[in-house]
Amino acid sequence: MKLPTSSIDNFEQLSNAFLHHFIGGQRPKRTPDHLLTIRQGEKETLRSYVKRFTRETLEVDEADDKVQLTTFKAGLRSRELITSLAKNPPKMMAEMLLKAQKYINDKDALAAIRDARRPRDKERKDDDCRG
Repeated sequence: MKLPTSSIDNFEQLSNAFLHHFIGGQRPKRTPDHLLTIRQGEKETLRSYVKRFTRETLEVDEADDKVQLTTFKAGLRSRELITSLAKNPPKMMAEMLLKAQKYINDKDALAAIRDARRPRDKERKDDDCRG
Protein backbone atom coordinates (compact mmCIF):
# COMPACT_ATOMS: atom_id res chain seq x y z
CA MET A 1 0.00 0.00 0.00
CA LYS A 2 2.91 2.35 0.66
CA LEU A 3 4.57 1.76 -2.71
CA PRO A 4 4.19 4.52 -5.28
CA THR A 5 1.67 3.79 -8.05
CA SER A 6 3.17 1.87 -11.01
CA SER A 7 6.51 1.41 -9.23
CA ILE A 8 6.42 -2.39 -9.61
CA ASP A 9 6.55 -3.82 -13.13
CA ASN A 10 7.00 -7.53 -12.42
CA PHE A 11 6.99 -10.20 -9.72
CA GLU A 12 10.75 -10.01 -9.18
CA GLN A 13 10.54 -6.32 -8.29
CA LEU A 14 7.62 -7.06 -5.97
CA SER A 15 9.60 -9.85 -4.27
CA ASN A 16 12.63 -7.62 -3.80
CA ALA A 17 10.51 -4.77 -2.40
CA PHE A 18 8.79 -7.21 -0.02
CA LEU A 19 12.06 -8.68 1.23
CA HIS A 20 13.69 -5.27 1.59
CA HIS A 21 10.73 -4.02 3.61
CA PHE A 22 10.50 -6.95 6.03
CA ILE A 23 14.15 -7.97 6.33
CA GLY A 24 15.27 -4.39 6.85
CA GLY A 25 14.13 -4.48 10.49
CA GLN A 26 16.16 -7.55 11.36
CA ARG A 27 19.42 -7.23 13.19
CA PRO A 28 22.37 -8.86 11.44
CA LYS A 29 24.00 -11.75 13.26
CA ARG A 30 27.11 -10.90 15.25
CA THR A 31 30.49 -12.53 14.73
CA PRO A 32 31.92 -14.97 17.30
CA ASP A 33 34.33 -12.17 18.36
CA HIS A 34 31.35 -10.50 20.04
CA LEU A 35 31.44 -13.19 22.73
CA LEU A 36 34.83 -11.86 23.86
CA THR A 37 33.13 -8.65 24.97
CA ILE A 38 30.83 -10.44 27.43
CA ARG A 39 32.23 -10.28 30.95
CA GLN A 40 30.66 -10.94 34.32
CA GLY A 41 30.12 -7.60 36.00
CA GLU A 42 31.84 -6.80 39.28
CA LYS A 43 28.62 -7.19 41.27
CA GLU A 44 26.79 -9.41 38.77
CA THR A 45 25.70 -12.81 40.02
CA LEU A 46 26.83 -15.92 38.22
CA ARG A 47 23.17 -16.71 37.51
CA SER A 48 22.74 -13.36 35.76
CA TYR A 49 25.99 -13.79 33.79
CA VAL A 50 24.98 -17.27 32.58
CA LYS A 51 21.59 -15.98 31.48
CA ARG A 52 23.08 -12.96 29.68
CA PHE A 53 25.85 -15.00 28.01
CA THR A 54 23.34 -17.58 26.80
CA ARG A 55 21.08 -14.86 25.41
CA GLU A 56 24.01 -13.17 23.65
CA THR A 57 25.16 -16.43 22.00
CA LEU A 58 21.81 -16.59 20.21
CA GLU A 59 22.79 -13.40 18.36
CA VAL A 60 26.10 -14.88 17.19
CA ASP A 61 26.38 -16.66 13.89
CA GLU A 62 28.37 -19.90 13.88
CA ALA A 63 29.81 -19.85 17.40
CA ASP A 64 30.84 -23.44 18.03
CA ASP A 65 31.19 -25.03 21.46
CA LYS A 66 34.95 -24.40 21.70
CA VAL A 67 34.49 -20.68 21.08
CA GLN A 68 31.61 -20.50 23.56
CA LEU A 69 33.51 -22.47 26.22
CA THR A 70 36.60 -20.30 25.89
CA THR A 71 34.78 -16.98 25.92
CA PHE A 72 32.46 -18.00 28.76
CA LYS A 73 35.42 -18.93 30.97
CA ALA A 74 37.28 -15.76 29.98
CA GLY A 75 34.38 -13.66 31.22
CA LEU A 76 34.02 -15.37 34.62
CA ARG A 77 34.95 -13.64 37.87
CA SER A 78 34.64 -16.61 40.25
CA ARG A 79 38.09 -18.06 40.90
CA GLU A 80 36.54 -21.12 42.57
CA LEU A 81 34.52 -21.98 39.48
CA ILE A 82 37.44 -21.28 37.13
CA THR A 83 39.66 -23.59 39.21
CA SER A 84 36.99 -26.29 39.19
CA LEU A 85 36.62 -25.99 35.41
CA ALA A 86 40.40 -26.18 34.95
CA LYS A 87 40.56 -29.42 36.94
CA ASN A 88 37.81 -31.07 34.94
CA PRO A 89 37.24 -29.06 31.73
CA PRO A 90 33.87 -29.48 30.04
CA LYS A 91 33.92 -30.53 26.40
CA MET A 92 30.58 -29.01 25.41
CA MET A 93 28.78 -25.78 26.31
CA ALA A 94 25.82 -27.73 27.69
CA GLU A 95 28.20 -29.42 30.15
CA MET A 96 29.64 -26.02 31.11
CA LEU A 97 26.19 -24.62 31.80
CA LEU A 98 25.34 -27.67 33.90
CA LYS A 99 28.50 -27.19 35.97
CA ALA A 100 27.74 -23.49 36.39
CA GLN A 101 24.19 -24.33 37.50
CA LYS A 102 25.50 -26.83 40.08
CA TYR A 103 27.91 -24.18 41.36
CA ILE A 104 25.02 -21.69 41.64
CA ASN A 105 22.90 -24.29 43.47
CA ASP A 106 25.75 -24.99 45.91
CA LYS A 107 26.17 -21.29 46.66
CA ASP A 108 22.40 -20.88 47.11
CA ALA A 109 22.26 -23.86 49.49
CA LEU A 110 25.15 -22.53 51.58
CA ALA A 111 23.54 -19.08 51.72
CA ALA A 112 20.23 -20.62 52.82
CA ILE A 113 21.95 -22.57 55.61
CA ARG A 114 23.82 -19.46 56.72
CA ASP A 115 20.62 -17.40 56.71
CA ALA A 116 18.71 -20.11 58.60
CA ARG A 117 21.30 -20.13 61.40
CA ARG A 118 21.29 -16.38 61.99
CA PRO A 119 17.96 -16.09 63.87
CA ARG A 120 18.83 -19.04 66.13
CA ASP A 121 22.27 -17.60 66.87
CA LYS A 122 20.61 -14.33 67.87
CA GLU A 123 18.08 -16.17 70.06
CA ARG A 124 20.91 -18.05 71.80
CA LYS A 125 22.77 -14.81 72.51
CA ASP A 126 19.56 -13.29 73.89
CA ASP A 127 19.04 -16.37 76.10
CA ASP A 128 22.68 -16.21 77.28
CA CYS A 129 22.22 -12.60 78.27
CA ARG A 130 19.06 -13.40 80.25
CA GLY A 131 20.44 -16.48 81.97
